[in-house]
Amino acid sequence: MIRLARLRLYKVNLELLKPFRSAEGVQRAKQTYLVELVSQDGISGWSEISAQNDPSYWPETVSTCLEIIEHHLTPLLGVEFSSPFEIASIMASVKGNQMARASIEMAFFDLWARHDGVSLAQLLGVPADNTHIPAGVSLSMTGEMEVLLLELTDLHERGYRFFKAKVAPETDTAIFELSRTDFPLDHLVLDANGSYAGTSQEHLVRLGDTGVALIEQPLSERDFVGHADLAKRLVTPVGLDESIGCVDDIITALRLGMTPTVNLKPSRVGGYVESLKIIERCQHEGLHLRIGGMLETGIGRAHNVALASHPAFDRVGDLAASNHYFANDLTEPFVLSDDGSIERPTGAGLGRVPDPGWISQAPCLDLRIR
Repeated sequence: MIRLARLRLYKVNLELLKPFRSAEGVQRAKQTYLVELVSQDGISGWSEISAQNDPSYWPETVSTCLEIIEHHLTPLLGVEFSSPFEIASIMASVKGNQMARASIEMAFFDLWARHDGVSLAQLLGVPADNTHIPAGVSLSMTGEMEVLLLELTDLHERGYRFFKAKVAPETDTAIFELSRTDFPLDHLVLDANGSYAGTSQEHLVRLGDTGVALIEQPLSERDFVGHADLAKRLVTPVGLDESIGCVDDIITALRLGMTPTVNLKPSRVGGYVESLKIIERCQHEGLHLRIGGMLETGIGRAHNVALASHPAFDRVGDLAASNHYFANDLTEPFVLSDDGSIERPTGAGLGRVPDPGWISQAPCLDLRIR
């Protein structure tokens, strides 16, 4: 049995090595909060708020998450827990707000695993020998083929074998030009973030004919019918990212005759309880599954690595080494192995904690759980 005592929020402002551009805008820093849940017996669990400062990707923002956590979720936590899975039902009265709920639920799962002396991956049902996850790296959007090819070549030489490029209608000429080079496009995912809404299907068919591995979220997030129609025309698989906020969204796609490749971001679906439902459904329906990323610090990356080591993830996801994004991470960094993989940390829970020196200097909101 576990009772919680405190919830602490530590402010993060971590500069990216270089600006990251997508169809939604340009991000220059990771500005968020780390979440620390502390039990009455002094054990801590960690997560981070994965939301952005603006609602361009998802309706939630860092500010809305803070509001929901402080005033609506924390007051629900003053109960005794006999299982980590109970926390989802405890917070179920707060509708939507998946990223706010996930930040608490994922920290609680880390805390529970540390309490039991097992890894978070074990708590999630991952086989103990699944310790190395193929690494995939996301590239900032560019409309210049020479710039894209130079970055892809550099990353390939550093050991990466799978890539995701941000695209939009005004920049995808670079992809058509890249298809005339020797670069293997079957290792490249195109992530449109819904930017092709209103674009002719013929254009997307031509984009798929370049031989890329996947076109992810070409249309707006609620356009399930449009995605299903498009998937019937494309030889290239169509993936869903922002469209997936819960397992019911996958059921909707299936009922429309679509078999999407699913980008699962645990923070976007409310945490691990819903993530495991999605994993089970994908396995039952034979859907391909890949892990997504939100430019996380080492804490969020550790959570993604733990979940991505589940054998259901049969497509390479967005798991790059820490030094692709940050000069100095908040935790011990994740590094790219010689075989192009990321190693899952050993030890109880996440296997990662924030740097104590950083914690001692970070602004903190300390909430008591009654």
